[in-house]
Amino acid sequence: MSYFNLYIFAFLLNFIFTFAGFTPLGRTNHKSVLVDKKLYIYSGQNLKNLYDFFYLDFSQNFTTTADLQWNNLNLTGSPRKMFETACIGGNNNDLIFIFGNENGTDNEFTFTSKFDTRNQQWSFVTSGVNGPVWIDGGADLCANFNNGSIAVIAGAGNVSQASDIWIFDSLKSKWSLRNSPNKPEHLVFYRAITLPDQTILYIGGSYDAVSLNSLFLYDTASNTWKNLTTSGTTPPSRICSSAVLTSDKRIIMFGGASTDNFKNVFGDLWILDIETYQWSEGNISNPNGITLALHTATLVDDYMIIAFGTYDNIGNLSSTIYMLDVSQRNSYKWVTEFIPRTTNTANFN
Repeated sequence: MSYFNLYIFAFLLNFIFTFAGFTPLGRTNHKSVLVDKKLYIYSGQNLKNLYDFFYLDFSQNFTTTADLQWNNLNLTGSPRKMFETACIGGNNNDLIFIFGNENGTDNEFTFTSKFDTRNQQWSFVTSGVNGPVWIDGGADLCANFNNGSIAVIAGAGNVSQASDIWIFDSLKSKWSLRNSPNKPEHLVFYRAITLPDQTILYIGGSYDAVSLNSLFLYDTASNTWKNLTTSGTTPPSRICSSAVLTSDKRIIMFGGASTDNFKNVFGDLWILDIETYQWSEGNISNPNGITLALHTATLVDDYMIIAFGTYDNIGNLSSTIYMLDVSQRNSYKWVTEFIPRTTNTANFN
């Protein structure tokens, strides 16, 4: 066999092992973003830091009872970042921006990488100025708004900068710091939800057991914060939960853990109506009593997609997804089959 043929054989063999039958490891602290019906998953932690990059295609039917057809993107040369966050941006919201430090180092200025989903290429973003100092945040630290702007809160390790809010203009690749009055103190492990009016609601956000009867709302237009007092039955305090905004203007929060070193990991569902800010507990049967924390949730059509996470506080990790059908307002249900939506309706996620 000639050297050229041997090279081609080795290349094809590597291609087959890379893209065929790829099964991701269970993980926590990963990041998930949705672009054009593809759910992209980046990095995470198992017993070690994971720097892989892959996606699941939601443009066609599939079931979670069969092997999921994950697509491995490791050959695209993804950056080695940890304690990062990810948001979509660009003119067409088809660019994935990764904010975080190389190799997970703390107390350094944020490095920004960009993945173009059209040509599947990574590039390093030069913003001209330093961005936020990055500290171990461990949650959804960013929220995109107003067609190209991304709001980022630095994290919690550095007390003096833990509540600084930075805006990244993904169209101009430029950072700006907003000195906001009445900003909350030391946000960490929160969930950031962009509402239809382009304000950003922060759920949770503390090392301590903070009550969820008061939530932080950031007005991106006026650069001001205010506290929202909720009504109804208040969910137990928690960190590392997940939340999505549905098309019928309700936020669904799932899982999470207690602040006492993950003594309790939750499997409950809570619903917040953003028109009345009233909490209610989702009376929905939980399949197999699933409890999860440090997972992600993404709204795809009318399904809340729960990806990976930890089942408990002793390291039993999920390597799969769970799906909650939210198409019927008063009858949400866990399902194993995904059926793509065929007509376009409003989606505020």
